[in-house]
Order: sequence, then C-alpha cells, then structure tokens
Amino acid sequence: MLGVEELRKLCEDFRYNGRETDDDVVEQIRVDVQSYRDEFFVNPVPQVPPPPLLERLPLMGWLIYEASWQALQQIKAAFESLDEARRIPSVCAYRQVKHLANAARGLVWPEFAGRALGGIRAHALAESKRDTEEGYDEAYIVHLEVAERHQVCVDSHGNHPDRVRYLIDLDEVVLQIALAETGTACRTAERVIGRWSEQFADEDEQQWVQRMYGSLANAVNTGERALGAAKRIRETYPPAFRVDEFRLSMVTGARNPGIMTARAILLFLALGPAMEAAGRKPTRAATWSAERSALLGLFTRAYRMIEALVIDDAGRTVPLAQAHQRALVQLRLNLALLVPGHSLPSLETFAPCLKPDPLDDHAVEVMSVWLASKDGAGGPNHGSAIGAATLPLFVQSVIALRSLTETGDGDGYQAWRRTWFELGRFAGEPGRRDLVGEALEIAASRRSLRIGSQ
Repeated sequence: MLGVEELRKLCEDFRYNGRETDDDVVEQIRVDVQSYRDEFFVNPVPQVPPPPLLERLPLMGWLIYEASWQALQQIKAAFESLDEARRIPSVCAYRQVKHLANAARGLVWPEFAGRALGGIRAHALAESKRDTEEGYDEAYIVHLEVAERHQVCVDSHGNHPDRVRYLIDLDEVVLQIALAETGTACRTAERVIGRWSEQFADEDEQQWVQRMYGSLANAVNTGERALGAAKRIRETYPPAFRVDEFRLSMVTGARNPGIMTARAILLFLALGPAMEAAGRKPTRAATWSAERSALLGLFTRAYRMIEALVIDDAGRTVPLAQAHQRALVQLRLNLALLVPGHSLPSLETFAPCLKPDPLDDHAVEVMSVWLASKDGAGGPNHGSAIGAATLPLFVQSVIALRSLTETGDGDGYQAWRRTWFELGRFAGEPGRRDLVGEALEIAASRRSLRIGSQ
C-alpha cells in the first residue's frame, strides 16, 4: 500500500512533471483501493475513516483525478473508426480510464476523496470520444452517475465544521464535473448539427433534436450548479494560485465552466423553438417565453463569470487567455445571431469588436471581421455549430427564435451564413459550401415553425 508521501509525490508528478499513466500505476491504484476496503472497512462502519486512511483518501482521490485525466488525453476522437495502428493506443488509454473510474467507484468513505469523482468524469468523456450513438448514450448515463454521487458525498458531510477541507474538494471538483458534462452535451449536439449532411441525413431529425435537448437540459442544470459553486468558492475560500492536495480550483477556475455553460445554454436556447413546435413543454418555466427569459438570465450569469476580474498572487490582473478571448467573442456573436438586439455590455477591452451594444447587425459584422482575422488559420475553435449547421430543423429553429425579437428577421441568419461561410466549422473541407447551401435551401422550403403562442 502506498504511503502518504508516495501518494503525494505521484500526484505532483502527474500535475507538474509530465508523468504519463501506465498499466503499473493503474494496477497500484486498484490494489490500494481494494486494500483500503479489506483492512479498514469493518462493521459497524464508523462515520469517519481511521487516521491511517483519513490522510490517504484525499491523496488517492487526487491521484485518480490526475491519472485518469492524463490517460484521457491519449484517446483520439472517434478512435473506434481509426485504423488498427492508430486505434490501439486510444483503446489502451480508454481501458485505463475505465479501470480508474471503477477504482473511484470502489473507494470506501468516498466523501473523503472527492477528487476521485474526476475519474468517473473522465470515463464519461472517454465514452463520448467514441463518437458513436452508443458512446453518447454511455457518456450521458455516466454523467448522471457522477452528479448523483457528488450530491451523496456533499450530503454525507452535512454542516460539520471539521469537514470544510472535504467540502472544498467537492465544491471545486463540481466545476470540473460541470465542465465535462456540458462539454459532452455540446460535443454531441455540435457534431450532429454540424455533420448532419455527412453522417446523419437518413435519420429522424425530430428524434435527434429531442435527444439533444434532453442532454443539454441536464448539462445546463449542472452548469448552473457550477456557477453557484464558483461563486461560493470565490466568496468563501482564500484565493488559490497552485494546485495541491488542499486546493484544485485556481483563481481563474470559473472561466472554463462559465464558457462551457454559456455554450450549452445557447444550443439549448436554439433548439427550443423546434421543441415548442413539436408540442413539447418547456423544462425550466411554465411557458416557452418565460423559459427563454430564464435562459438569457442564466447565460448572463455564466458570461459574467468569464469576464470577472481575476488578480494573481502579485496583485496583477490576469488577462483572458487567447483561447478564452476567442470563446468570448464567439459567445457574443452566437447570442447576437440567436437573439438580435439583446443587450450585453462587455467588461473586457481586448478588442474593439466588444464595444457595440446591443448585439445588433453592426455588432455581428465587427465580431465576424475580428474572428475571421484572428482565426484565419482554422483549427478546433474556428467557427461554431451555429455557424456550421447542416441540420435543417436546427436552421428552422434558429430562424423561428430570431423572429421573436423586434429587430430579428429570420433571413438574417441565412444571409450571415452565406456571407461569413469561412467562420463555420469545417469550412475548409471540399464540398462543404454546397452542403451548407443545400441545408439552408431545405430549411427555407419548409413551412415556418409555429411558435410564440405560449
């Protein structure tokens, strides 16, 4: 069984020294977790683990978190469809992630090893990387499992003042859980919306929209919990500038969950009219109109988390990373496309395109110009699903959503798509412009979605 210092060193090696996950460390974790059960888990079960284990459990949780995350990075997207030579490393890493997740599931007194939930989170992300219908379903199930386990762990501590250290772990790990679940929901929705013409055209549009909507609904709820946790961390605990056994979330820790939650909200908002036209009831309010208002309010909360002032340990302002700058402009652009005329003053000043408010046609134009110049080389952040959609029902839903605003004309979305085709994800692929054009024509040929009566 690994001692306290051995566990601590392994964690730090993964976090700071580039250690890679291998079968030996996965087996060591499995053996230790079983040893904890065999040696310390006796009847009647005490509420608090014995001292030798109490010190080890948080470190084992951290080790599972780090090792599973490192293994996850070795899994390529859609790995099951790769040729054998490229598939094998991903399959090995996928197996390691599953073993580590099972170790997390097998921990005794798991509420004292809150970061181990990151191992189960990694399992969900590994399933989503299969990029198959079965993989998406498995990811969804595992994300629900993580959320349930997290709540059980929080409830088990109650309000005991001596449990603050473990509640901090659970508060901080929920940011990563939310980031994973919202990321999976967005990844699934964006792949279906953006790759409909190539991969899903023979399937039922309405069925896929309902499926994505349900997944995004859960992701938005989880994101909302993360926003609450981020606020609580900022207001309750001292600022943290380094990951160690006591703190996981740094002073910038709310930015990524804020971005991902806002991204999920926009996709959820965009799909709403399609669900309303199908006769479905809203999930967060009594009417669809009230639901749209609630979602815009939640989007603003998530957005403000991204722009919130962050100060480092030297008292200097920590600027947004370049990737976060692009994400912020993308979020503003997508909001302007979905809800034209909405007011959202920016607190950031890194680009002139942030100045226009409300988010009208002028704002769309200047943000598009900036993104085209900044992201001209393409890459994974080049464009969004809203700018790459070939799912006709999604296009119809966006058009219908725009029609609900005073300044919003449905045709403005299609016009932007044609003018700024280069901003759509996959724009550089041969034949992509034709596929986008066909999808827009199909959507235009259909009867408008009937919404707005509620």
